[in-house]
Amino acid sequence: MNENDLREAMRASMTLTPPPPMESAAALAAGRRAVRRRATLAGGGVAAVMVAVTALALSSGLHVSANGDTPWAGQPSAGPISGTPSTDEHTKPAWPLDGDGEPQDDATASSGRHYDQGKEVLQQVLAVVPAGWAKPTGTVDGESPLRDHQAVADGDPPGSTWVYSALAAVAKDGRTGRLLAEVHTKGNGLPAEPCALARTFWVTGGACTVVTVGRAKVGLVTLPAGQDRVDQWASYRHADGVVVYVGQSRDAANSKSSLKPLKNLPLTKQQLAALAVDDRFHLE
Repeated sequence: MNENDLREAMRASMTLTPPPPMESAAALAAGRRAVRRRATLAGGGVAAVMVAVTALALSSGLHVSANGDTPWAGQPSAGPISGTPSTDEHTKPAWPLDGDGEPQDDATASSGRHYDQGKEVLQQVLAVVPAGWAKPTGTVDGESPLRDHQAVADGDPPGSTWVYSALAAVAKDGRTGRLLAEVHTKGNGLPAEPCALARTFWVTGGACTVVTVGRAKVGLVTLPAGQDRVDQWASYRHADGVVVYVGQSRDAANSKSSLKPLKNLPLTKQQLAALAVDDRFHLE
């Protein structure tokens, strides 16, 4: 894969929209989260493209921006992203132990307590699907899974914080969308201000409002229709630093599929904001 192939792969998997400038450290952290998030949400083929794109970008010195895009004109290289495996044996990260007591092969846990926490996020997403909505299983056109979960070691060193994420398809009247959640354990360094926090989930576009749930202030972002990504999400930072994002989308996948998208989102804004505060997603 050369640079032209890289750009074509990126065009095929996402919309290229430069994000606003960010401080370098924040941009790197957001970039790591965005690449993993896009791979998780895309599933199947697009996830494989993201892995190849990220690896090529890092090995060639190309900068992967905070929303996962390739460089635009004049963007300097930020160098290798911390926490990403290096080709140098002496600088490979020391991954946390997996459930079998051996070091993980990469950032993603395949068994053990953290893996189970990712699975728990999926169970809780399924538990909040509104009455009257179906919870389909399987894949989208044999590729992207309609349900998925993962636990990713984050922070420096890897595993000092964890990211648990899950998505589940929801269907009604012959149309399919999805619900999703992402939990960052304490020590994540994410901002406390509601809208600043919400912007860290997905950098590009959308209007943010602050929704009150009891005494809690929740950042809620809604993207314009036709974005082919998460349509709406809410974010909340608990007092102990645990951060929760919950989102919903009219589409069941990030790529074009045979499934018809929802006409209406399954949850109201207030319901989505309430889920961000709900203790069911407050995981360690």
